[in-house]
Amino acid sequence: IPSGPHGLEIVSDTLYFCDGAYLKAYDINTAAQIFNINIGATFLNGITHDAAGFLYITDFSAMKIFRFNTADRTFNLFVSSTGTASPNGIIFDPDNNRCVFVNWGNAAPIKAVDLTTAAVSTVTSTTLGNCDGIARDNAGNYYVSSWSGGGKITRFNNTFSSSTAVVTTGLSSPADIFY
Repeated sequence: IPSGPHGLEIVSDTLYFCDGAYLKAYDINTAAQIFNINIGATFLNGITHDAAGFLYITDFSAMKIFRFNTADRTFNLFVSSTGTASPNGIIFDPDNNRCVFVNWGNAAPIKAVDLTTAAVSTVTSTTLGNCDGIARDNAGNYYVSSWSGGGKITRFNNTFSSSTAVVTTGLSSPADIFY
């Protein structure tokens, strides 16, 4: 039984989730556990996958990102340092071959990791604090949940270049979100 699962991702007929240092997988049709692998992390939190079947998993406490191959169940440390903020929610951006991730802390930047080079860059600075989840709609707009400032969800355009719009406020500890 998980002690406190974080991050959920479905790939084909498998549900993957983070549980401390472990990545766990269950068959969504039978509820049978497929595996329980310690990938050497501190506190796995956010999770997403690309079209090739790789999972990208944030390590909140160690400020790292791991990559897991769903085909052969191998994994590696993909990003050894995300900088000074703790990475939280993460989402695959197929248009730019990257993963975009949000961070915990005050004035938390939104960052990206290039999936070819593993280089981390800041996509945009924000005034948001304690960002937890990130989602993307069909038009390419991004939505970020943040705990600070009354608990809210903020929308960014697909290039993060236009001003933001607060979608809703007054949420209690808004975490991972999905569109």
